[in-house]
Amino acid sequence: MRREDVREFGAIPIVVVLLGILAVILWAANAGMWMWIVVGVVVLVAILAFALIYMARPHHPAHAAAPSLPAGAARRVDDGVHRTLVIADDACAPEELGRAIANLRTAAPAALFVVAPALGSRTARWTGDEHAYQDAAAHLDATLRALRELQVEADGRVGSHDPLQAADDGLREFPADEIVFAVQPGGDANWLQRGVVELARGRYALPVSEIAVTRPAAPRTP
Repeated sequence: MRREDVREFGAIPIVVVLLGILAVILWAANAGMWMWIVVGVVVLVAILAFALIYMARPHHPAHAAAPSLPAGAARRVDDGVHRTLVIADDACAPEELGRAIANLRTAAPAALFVVAPALGSRTARWTGDEHAYQDAAAHLDATLRALRELQVEADGRVGSHDPLQAADDGLREFPADEIVFAVQPGGDANWLQRGVVELARGRYALPVSEIAVTRPAAPRTP
């Protein structure tokens, strides 16, 4: 079971306990047991606060003591082609993202693989809401089209909502020589503030960098 799946299932006991305490409170109210009501409310508030704090924390897979590659990583190929794995923030406009990725090409033959994390709320993942996946797929398609218009060949896939898990999965499919996180400063994902790039540098035995993709300034109206 993947680490984020364990966290998702870890929330189930919290929900069960909350429902149990609520049932006790309702029973106590009917019985006129006001002291139990007070105690129950205090416990309920404490558990609810713990659950909210837990769910609000940015959860990332812990990295190994020494940088390495994930289990099952694709074997790197020594054929003179420089392969770059790009983890793309969906706040980046596809056209600007395409240009930024195109600039990553080196003098050597290059291959690019773009992973678009399906960024959605935890509630949406619990309820099976597919909008995050659909949005990520649309963003990926638009980015790949922008790259083709720039005469850049690239492939890609939709990845996990966690950018580090998305990178893990990308490395299992694509034998990258480097990893690049494409971010829009101040975007909704806010990976830089969450320290995702620094975590990746300590996690992977590959060069890790980021490119800032900013939206073009809106033209001023006279």
